[in-house]
Amino acid sequence: MINPETQQPLVDFPTHFLFKITGKNEPNFESDIIALLKKVDPTIDDSKITRKLSSSDKYLSLSVNVWVTKQEEIDEVYTLLKAEPRVVWAL
Repeated sequence: MINPETQQPLVDFPTHFLFKITGKNEPNFESDIIALLKKVDPTIDDSKITRKLSSSDKYLSLSVNVWVTKQEEIDEVYTLLKAEPRVVWAL
C-alpha cells in the first residue's frame, strides 16, 4: 500500500501485522482461522493470539500477530478471510 500524498509505503516489510477477526463462535472457528493464517506465517502459536468472547458468547474475536514479508501476504489473508462465511469482519 502506498500513501497517495507522499508516495511512500504505509508499511515497512518484513513486519508483524496484527489481524483482528470477529466471527461466529462455532466449533472449529478459531482453529480454521489460525490454519488460514498459518499459510502466511507457520510460526503462529498461542503467544501470538488474543481471544475475547462477546457478552452473549455468540461471537469470538481473535487478535493475531502475523509475520509478513510483503503486501501480497496481507492481501492474501484478507481474501481468504472474506471467503470464510463465519467471519463477520476483519481488520
